[in-house]
Amino acid sequence: MRLLHVVAPEEAGLTLQQLLRGPMGLSGRQCRIAKAQGAVTVNAAPFFSNQPLAPGMRVCVELPDYDAQRMQGAQPDAPLEVVFEDDALLAVFKPALLQCHPSPSAPRGSDTLEGRVQAYLGRPAHPVHRLDSETTGLVLLSKLPYAQAHLQRQMQAGAFAKIYEAWVWGAPSPASGVVDAPIAREHPDSFTRVVSPDGQRAVSRYKTLSTLTRADGQTASHMRLSPVTGRTHQLRVHMAHIGCPLLGDARYAAPDARARSEALGLCDHQLSAVSLSFVHPLTGEAVTLTHPAVFAFDPAAHGFSP
Repeated sequence: MRLLHVVAPEEAGLTLQQLLRGPMGLSGRQCRIAKAQGAVTVNAAPFFSNQPLAPGMRVCVELPDYDAQRMQGAQPDAPLEVVFEDDALLAVFKPALLQCHPSPSAPRGSDTLEGRVQAYLGRPAHPVHRLDSETTGLVLLSKLPYAQAHLQRQMQAGAFAKIYEAWVWGAPSPASGVVDAPIAREHPDSFTRVVSPDGQRAVSRYKTLSTLTRADGQTASHMRLSPVTGRTHQLRVHMAHIGCPLLGDARYAAPDARARSEALGLCDHQLSAVSLSFVHPLTGEAVTLTHPAVFAFDPAAHGFSP
């Protein structure tokens, strides 16, 4: 895989080593391998690592393809919906109740999204982010460690945007807004999260797309949700915090909301990742990927109407 980088005016004076480890985001190991193989050039010629660079110089790095061995857990006959693919990235749709990667509840060899991707590519891939088992939607993976690191830096800088859709109980007031409420573990060893003044800052944006009711007075709202920060279970915790838990959420909904979900036959929370926006790690171009929301909840079938 060839990485090309044109030195920007603000990068003038950086040494080649500083550019490789900084703006280009290569690891120390990648730099050592590339330089040992003579795979780093500047303006198509060799260049010393401690030499300063000038604006407009073209830095080229030939990265070796990473290990193409198949790994345990690959499911050659399992379906995989590919939304986007190029030399560096792969975006796929994850259905509900499929885990992203092996875990204690899905040990190595189980059917996972990671295994399906490895079977499709014939080699490993690097997840840029993950979704909970019950959540449906877009998952982005990198074919190169360099690209994965580049995208995760974008996430840390707030330049990687995610949009979700969800069905929640009730109707938020106001209909659109921001939830800024810190999140912490319920207990030191607990996987459950809670809003707590001792937690990490967590910010989510929400917008009500529609609100439906049915004859017995139950209300459900179709929401667009966008996490500004990236805390575990953030959207689920924040929607429950404002009194509108996700339909089917057995962990964060109050007992009455859980009972209503169970009466509708909803066994998993209704949350779907519908959009990812980021800067392509190789081309520098802005990319937005979308997929329609997929829910088990069918409002009309359950008697909900505008």
